[in-house]
Amino acid sequence: MIIYRLATEIYKDDITGNGAKLYGGRWNSAGLPVLYATENISLAVLEILVRTNMQLIPLTYHLLKINIASTPDPVLIATTKLKKDWKDDVDYSRWIGDEFLKSNKQLLCKVPSAIIEEENNYLVNPNHSDYNKLKIIAADKFRFDKRLFLKNE
Repeated sequence: MIIYRLATEIYKDDITGNGAKLYGGRWNSAGLPVLYATENISLAVLEILVRTNMQLIPLTYHLLKINIASTPDPVLIATTKLKKDWKDDVDYSRWIGDEFLKSNKQLLCKVPSAIIEEENNYLVNPNHSDYNKLKIIAADKFRFDKRLFLKNE
């Protein structure tokens, strides 16, 4: 299985989940490490754009292509199983992610993107015994298309 992640130059080799541990995220509380990744490259781009000031996006991003050697199917958190206003309730989505991470039963959890519900992100649990099956197979420089930063007039 291949998953994707965009990372700045200094973090391109870091798949420990420590950034999410320090600050928390949509699907985890601070204190719990998790590696966030996506099922496709375009969603990885959108996830960066919605949480970063477009004027401040560093030019030194890298697209990580991460292979996960044979692993059981991920836990699936389908949108239909979530409460109606899950996108607006970060505490709720953090509780779901925290429960997945604390249970330590599986390596991966597939969750809907809050940007495009029909597409998915992956939560990868660094504390799971299969975490060593992750391998960065590419970390190529990535350049955002300039048109993403232009205002339509």
